[in-house]
Amino acid sequence: MVRLCFLFMVMREVKANKYLINPNFITKILFEMKKIISLLMALAMVVILPFQSWAQAETVRLKNGTAVEVETTLEVTSDHSGDIQGKVVADVYAEDGVTVLIQKGAPVKIHATYQDNGATGKAGKILINGASTIAVDGKTISLYTSTMEVKGKGKGGLAWGLGIGTGLVTLFGLLFLLIKGEDATIPAGTAIQNVSVEGNYSIIPQ
Repeated sequence: MVRLCFLFMVMREVKANKYLINPNFITKILFEMKKIISLLMALAMVVILPFQSWAQAETVRLKNGTAVEVETTLEVTSDHSGDIQGKVVADVYAEDGVTVLIQKGAPVKIHATYQDNGATGKAGKILINGASTIAVDGKTISLYTSTMEVKGKGKGGLAWGLGIGTGLVTLFGLLFLLIKGEDATIPAGTAIQNVSVEGNYSIIPQ
């Protein structure tokens, strides 16, 4: 900026004929102009190169239906709420079989609904349907899963049998109806069945 101002002032003074143009003076002007041009070129490179690199970044297609191996990382029971934590078991590759698009160990959110156990021997239940993970470029990838239902052990027969056996009108008979079934449990390390990429994605390999 200082050099630009200097050059502008010099040119204005020359135009006003306040300086006598001589070879040394011209050489000085040319030297300053060369510095200014070099500075502008350097600034242009700093500004343009990042955008150019971004524009030229090659993307690779992650196809709909690509298989993904997923397993749970923590035990979960039917009295839980929210997503089940999981992970990708093996690298997921592009069609070339070389480029990794989803890394082994990438976190997975497994979507689930829950039914808690209850009276009259009702067992707990966990229903898994869908998941999501992260690609190597940070993009969220939706995953399809086949519907997976896990049930606890029901105790309806025991509760009703004891209740009727002791007489439902009695206190003990009613208390037996309060027997609960068992919680449904999915242990850590459980494989989620038939997981695949849901939709097509453009991924920037790392």
